[in-house]
Amino acid sequence: MSKFKDLSKSKIFNPIDWFNFYGEFSIIFTGNRNANIINENEVSFYSDENIRKPTFVLNAKNLVNVKKENEFDLATGIEISKFMLLTICKFKGNYTTAMSFVYYNLMKSEIPYIRVGTDYFKVIEKPNRYSGKNTIIKVWDKATIIEDHTKELIKYIFRYDEFTIEPNNKIYTPVIDGCYNLYSKFSHSEHIDNVTIDDIPFSNGIMQHFFGEQTEVGFRYMKILYEYPKQMLPILVLVSEERGTGKTTFLNWIEMIFGENSILISPDALTRDFNALYSNKNIICIDETMIEKSHAVEKLKSLATAKSISVAQKFVSEYSIPFYGKLILCTNKETDFMRIDEDEVRFWIRKLNHIDNLNTMIEKDIFKEIPKFLKYLSSLPEIDFSKSRMVFTKEEICTENLINVKEESKSGLFKELCERFEDYFNEKEVNSLEATPTDIKDKWFRNDSKVSASYIKKVLKNEFKLIPSDNKYYYSILSETSNKKMGRSYFIERSEYFDYNPKEPF
Repeated sequence: MSKFKDLSKSKIFNPIDWFNFYGEFSIIFTGNRNANIINENEVSFYSDENIRKPTFVLNAKNLVNVKKENEFDLATGIEISKFMLLTICKFKGNYTTAMSFVYYNLMKSEIPYIRVGTDYFKVIEKPNRYSGKNTIIKVWDKATIIEDHTKELIKYIFRYDEFTIEPNNKIYTPVIDGCYNLYSKFSHSEHIDNVTIDDIPFSNGIMQHFFGEQTEVGFRYMKILYEYPKQMLPILVLVSEERGTGKTTFLNWIEMIFGENSILISPDALTRDFNALYSNKNIICIDETMIEKSHAVEKLKSLATAKSISVAQKFVSEYSIPFYGKLILCTNKETDFMRIDEDEVRFWIRKLNHIDNLNTMIEKDIFKEIPKFLKYLSSLPEIDFSKSRMVFTKEEICTENLINVKEESKSGLFKELCERFEDYFNEKEVNSLEATPTDIKDKWFRNDSKVSASYIKKVLKNEFKLIPSDNKYYYSILSETSNKKMGRSYFIERSEYFDYNPKEPF
């Protein structure tokens, strides 16, 4: 027994070895109605002719001697381990179920299953490509849990009323008011000592490349992602027609820092029926973005300002959680990746230049700097949240690229009307005109079935931002005389639309 005591001082994590050294002999027969436990080292069965003589005996070597014939068809005279006997007697030879019983029921290891409401899930630690681990929650069938671990494990599974999400990259809270927190624990720790910009040359280089003249704004953006993960932010869009500009590197950097709380999805994921893939993520990245469907465009815009989201997941009842998702898009379509209206303030578009001196080890370099980069972000001045609900004013994130996209997003009819109006001003040598949608239809689009008066009215209202007059007399553009017409006309001034430089910030 001295050898056994010596071994007991060491930590044993393998459930087979653990049970062979620490497992109680009597546990093997608990629940067996025929078992007659003579003492802590001997057991016989009521079905035997002589129950006073033991069937199994635990010897001094911590092994089990089979003393006589038995209902488990173990040969008399053999010597087997306690775990082997446990597997045969208690679990009908199911090796994995016996392992599970020892690991979770006896060793009291953390059970990887949870129950939320009436649904069961498995909490899985999945290795990532950066030598870390991401935690994912996957639906798991109750019957499968019982099959793998016996129904005994079910009563030890933690129960939660609902899912929620409480993002915090510094203090992790797994349970919020009886609800399971879907936000994963942040996998990095800040560097202890003070950090200057000179201590993070690779991270600073990345920031300079992606944010250019707006690097200071970029650092504030990254600080908010790290320290204030609940804060709403504009949609960051990285554009370039060229290859080799580092767009993918930026997305990889985000994944390195934020791990399982970020995700890379395809544009069509926005229009699918099930959204569990991204609904609990704090940063949603979309690569090679080209969003043409109006439904997807509106979904993207609504996500940027949504405060909650209904989670639709296969085989799970729909539930609602708070939504704190930030969106990052990457595309090689510089001006036409999606339609952005003139008044839209939810987009921050950065055009990237080609990287001439490519560092093939940049991802390893910036990964090593993450603790220092986080420390540097923490040392930056506090964020002023009073200017905008998305922190940054429209002037701060307005770029030439945003203006170009807005111009490209104008409808074909808007562009055609601009040409028609300008030609009219030049031909008539006037600086304004007055017309109703019907006037414009009759003058320029009489034979065009695709352009209706109502469509013209919509463009005048939504894109030209014009307001019709009250019903009155006006001079029609169709009239070659001084006769007036009655109607609700629109007044278009030359200087308002044609004497301006579309490159100037709004």
